[in-house]
Amino acid sequence: MKLLRELQVRQLELEAQNRELREVQRMLEEARDRYANLYNGAPIGYLTLDEAGCIQEINLTGATMLCGTRENIVGTPLVTHVIKNDIHAFSHHLQQTFNSSGNVVTELRMMTRTDEPNCVRLESAAIGNGIRACRTVMTNITEQKRITLALQQKRTEQDALLNAIPAIVFYKDLNLRYVAVSQMFADLLGRSLGNVLGKTDFELLPRELAEDFQRINREVLELGKTKAGIESRLTDANGNIVYLSTVLAPFNNMEGNIAGLLGVGIDISPLKKAADVNLELLLQNRALTQNLYSIQETERCHLARELHDELGQWLTAIHAEAQAILCMSVGEPTVRASVQAISESATEMHEVIRGMLRHLRPALLDELGLADSLRELTNKWCLHNPNIIFEFALEGNLNGLSENINVTLYRIIQEALTNICNHALAKHVSVCLSREPGETPDAGAVFLRITDDGKGFDQNQAFKGFGLLGIRERAIAAGGVFSSFSAPGHGVRIDVRLPLKYQLERRKR
Repeated sequence: MKLLRELQVRQLELEAQNRELREVQRMLEEARDRYANLYNGAPIGYLTLDEAGCIQEINLTGATMLCGTRENIVGTPLVTHVIKNDIHAFSHHLQQTFNSSGNVVTELRMMTRTDEPNCVRLESAAIGNGIRACRTVMTNITEQKRITLALQQKRTEQDALLNAIPAIVFYKDLNLRYVAVSQMFADLLGRSLGNVLGKTDFELLPRELAEDFQRINREVLELGKTKAGIESRLTDANGNIVYLSTVLAPFNNMEGNIAGLLGVGIDISPLKKAADVNLELLLQNRALTQNLYSIQETERCHLARELHDELGQWLTAIHAEAQAILCMSVGEPTVRASVQAISESATEMHEVIRGMLRHLRPALLDELGLADSLRELTNKWCLHNPNIIFEFALEGNLNGLSENINVTLYRIIQEALTNICNHALAKHVSVCLSREPGETPDAGAVFLRITDDGKGFDQNQAFKGFGLLGIRERAIAAGGVFSSFSAPGHGVRIDVRLPLKYQLERRKR
């Protein structure tokens, strides 16, 4: 009985050991399967090569890379798959592998079923322990090579562009360090390209200017929008003042996120100088125009006085003599008729001269002021244009204005009404003159608006006559602002604003 129990216990122990062995065997099989799957399904090729370079083992991925099956590839030299020009490199790779203790890496080109070879990287290490074989990892780097070459090409093109482009071009990373710049930018700073890359504005520019640049750069990166027309002033390596106009724009990485900042600037110093010269010429031209108008008004005043004092007296004398002769020629109808004709001609000449005097220098402008002079002007115009509805409005206190403002406003209204009469074919005309108050009595302005419902004109075309051009020049010469609005068939509106302060300052000089 005792022996039987011992046998039963022994049987139970053997069964337990058997279960453990079966579990270990199952685990070993699973590990083997996992290894086989890992070995064969890995995205890279695994090979075992002997000293002559023959393939002893290869996984499925490696066989696919060599365009064959494992059964057909095992036992064949790997060199048969290497393109002719790289055979020497492969032989050198094998020699180094078996003569060194570390890993040896070589890039080769392998033949494919197409005309384009695959680029692969071989990384091999000798097995050792008396075994003359090596394990090799083969990785297809064709796409990587293509991307690298494309990037190199882009970099070469970019460098050529940056070296040749006659503009300030730079790239900054998110830390606002320069990662690429044009040669012109480096020359402007008086530095080499290598001495600019990797630096910030604070390392290259005066602090105040660098702070301004950094602030604008941050704004563009935060908003993610292009900003154009950024003007800056700096001193170049030769000590010359340079004006730049720059466009800043963020650029994105492959994921679509902002990766940095692109800046393109041009030297506008010649344009600045030309603009300064043009401004000076314009100011001189305005001063000349103002002086010409002043001289013109002086001459008109002088001519009006000469006509009134000299020619007017002679016409009055002629008329008086004619009347005396008329009284003494009773009974002589022929003489009386001639004298009567002389008297009538003198009277007509007197009326013509009075009209010329009003045009040359309105007497009421000196005697009663601007308002009454304008009323007389508009009343006369209405008499000659009875078919046109005319509205005239004066707003605010128009007394005490300077002579220059009075003359300028009078001449502008006179010229505008003449234009309307000759060209507009209008049925309704409006003139409104008002005084706009300022912070001080002398800081105000006068505002004039003249409108008509005539045929209008195309504002995109240059002025054909001197009417509007003369009005604009008169307004600008007086320090004012002129604007006109019109379209074919929609009449014309003229706005003129003349400041009082400008006139006061001009008279003081």
